[in-house]
Amino acid sequence: MIGPQVNLTDVGLRYENNSILEQINVTLGAGQCHVIMGPNGGGKTSLMRSILGLTHFTGHIEIDWPNQLDTLGYVPQKATFEPSLPLTVMDFVLLNQTRLPLFWRRKTKQTMRAQEQLDKVGMANRCDRRMGQLSGGEQQRVLFAQALLDNPSLLVLDEPTTGMDEQGVRYLESLIKECVQEGKTVLVVHHDVAAVRRLDAQVHLVNRYLIESGHHSQVLHADKIETLFQHFTAKTQENKETIR
Repeated sequence: MIGPQVNLTDVGLRYENNSILEQINVTLGAGQCHVIMGPNGGGKTSLMRSILGLTHFTGHIEIDWPNQLDTLGYVPQKATFEPSLPLTVMDFVLLNQTRLPLFWRRKTKQTMRAQEQLDKVGMANRCDRRMGQLSGGEQQRVLFAQALLDNPSLLVLDEPTTGMDEQGVRYLESLIKECVQEGKTVLVVHHDVAAVRRLDAQVHLVNRYLIESGHHSQVLHADKIETLFQHFTAKTQENKETIR
């Protein structure tokens, strides 16, 4: 199974009078790990939400699914649930997988599949623990298991290491690499330069515009990083000087 290619053409995004993204043109190749990086407020998450169809944008985004039955898996920055509910880890993973009420659930292929995915992220021994009892990093692992449940060919991760300790971060990196080896297309919003290098990813640096795009070895040179992350600030100042 090879994941889809994602094509972005002249993608832009505005909130009221604020321009968030402008003229984003890039092809995210199939079966690769692509990392979107940039400074806070540069539009990373907004670009990801546009690809997911969660926000209005201008331009065109095309996902070339190789198979009509292909699915998408999404891991947000944080798990959303009502802490007062007796919602277990297994319940949470299966939330969108069955039409039966959670508390009527019996042993099914879905629960077996969920158990497998929880085992993959190191959370199988906590499947009966309440979600509210988990640390932030453990909740992120559960979100990852939920995203993998339908064996998606496109996996979208928004700051997936939020709240994780170093062991959790390395564990997640190994899972991302495994997904790529299986042919999945993986899109990640990330901020950790060292972690991105370990992923051996294609990097797309966004700061309102697409500043640079390519293999991490080309984009994340030590002598270029500061300049790249300050690009938009410098460009804005340049425009002001021109206007004067």
